[in-house]
Amino acid sequence: MSARSPLTPNGVQAVAAELAGQPVDAEKAAAHAEVFENIMQMIETLRELPIKDVEPAVTYRPVERGKGDGS
Repeated sequence: MSARSPLTPNGVQAVAAELAGQPVDAEKAAAHAEVFENIMQMIETLRELPIKDVEPAVTYRPVERGKGDGS
């Protein structure tokens, strides 16, 4: 995965105006950029977790029931 560049207030303003059609002033863009950047950093740490190496705590196994035992 390629390294991403940090989210900037200018980037927030550009996306808000271009894609959402909702211009955002510089002050709000700076606040949103800070929050979104923190979220993106948290997501990056989640992506680094070795999820494929973790087994579930409980593994269910199908059981075949015979006749006359409530099935």
